[in-house]
Order: sequence, then structure tokens, then C-alpha cells
Amino acid sequence: MKRLIAIVIFLGIAAYVFVQIKKDRRFNKLSAYDHPISEQIDTEFYDQAVLKDYYKTVLEIGSFARSVWRTKMIDVRQAKLGDREESLEVDYYNELLATALMLQNKLETSKRYKDQGYSDTDVKMIMEHGLTQEDLRFKEKYYLVGLKIGSNGSSVWELQKILNTKGDSIPEDGIFNLITINRLKEYQSANNLFPSGEVDENTLRALLK
Repeated sequence: MKRLIAIVIFLGIAAYVFVQIKKDRRFNKLSAYDHPISEQIDTEFYDQAVLKDYYKTVLEIGSFARSVWRTKMIDVRQAKLGDREESLEVDYYNELLATALMLQNKLETSKRYKDQGYSDTDVKMIMEHGLTQEDLRFKEKYYLVGLKIGSNGSSVWELQKILNTKGDSIPEDGIFNLITINRLKEYQSANNLFPSGEVDENTLRALLK
């Protein structure tokens, strides 16, 4: 009987210890607290301070979480509700995480633009001045504004190419002649623009869509 009681007590203790070990975050892999560094970021971002802050914040997330657990037995991912000290630690951890995600989004967005052929200057204009991709393209092609009958050269040739992408097949000869002006007027009319036969800003924006 005593032996049976001893076995039951032993099993009870063993079960309790097992449950506590599973709860104890110190028995988890240390990497469980880390925030992974994204592989889709622009490592050549025009502002290297942003990249530096991203790496620093990502490393601090795991370091902070482990430190708080070891020194205060607080798991920032599963804190108790109503405990002020734990709430402060959790809030700071979440601030770190939010900062890392914000910086990561900026760096990943930059990489997507770079993959599309945009330069550092382009990316800076987009991200700091709120320009859209359409705004940038308009800025790059602004030299087409003002083309009219009698114009000639590479700018007219490019205009003719753009018009042909809209469903026509006018000669791409770099000469703004009657064929080109008529086609441009047709395009303007079809897009609710004044059919001036001259490239103005509204016409250029429409052509670049």
C-alpha cells in the first residue's frame, strides 16, 4: 500500500514538474524570442540610418524579451492582465515590434521600387514627398509637354511610340505632321480632353496611364 502511495506521489510530482517545465520560457529555444530579419529589404536604402535602426531594433526585440524573462520572470508575449509592471514591459516590447515592422515596411517598399527600375532618387521622392509612380513618370516625361505641329526630333518620336501603344500604327519618324496631330486630337477627344492637337499636361498624364 505504501509502495502504491509512493508511486502515486512520484507520478504526481513528475506531472507537476513536466507542466512547469512546459510553462517555463527558459526551456524554449532562445530564438523563439527573436524577430526574423526580412530577406526582402533594400540593403542599399538611400538613408542608411533607417537600415541601421532596423537592424538595431530587430536585435533588441529578442534581447529585451529574454532579459525581462530572466530577471523578472515576465513573458512579454503572454503577460498577465492587470499587472502594471508586466504591462509596462509588454508595452515596450510592442513598441519595439511596431518600430521594427514600420522600418521593415519602408525598406521592403524601397526594394520593390528598385526591382521595378526606380533609382534611389526616385524612391526618395516617392517616400519623402508623397509622389506616386505616376507622378514620377510624368516628371520624367515632362519634356513632351508643348509638342505640336512642326516639332521634330526624338521627343516627337517618343510621342508617336506612346500613341501607337494606345492602339494606332502611325509612322514613328520623329516629325509632328498632320498624321500625328490628327491621331493626337482623336486621342484627346476619346479621353474627354480638349482636342488641341498639342501635348499639354492633362494630355501627357492621360498618355502615361
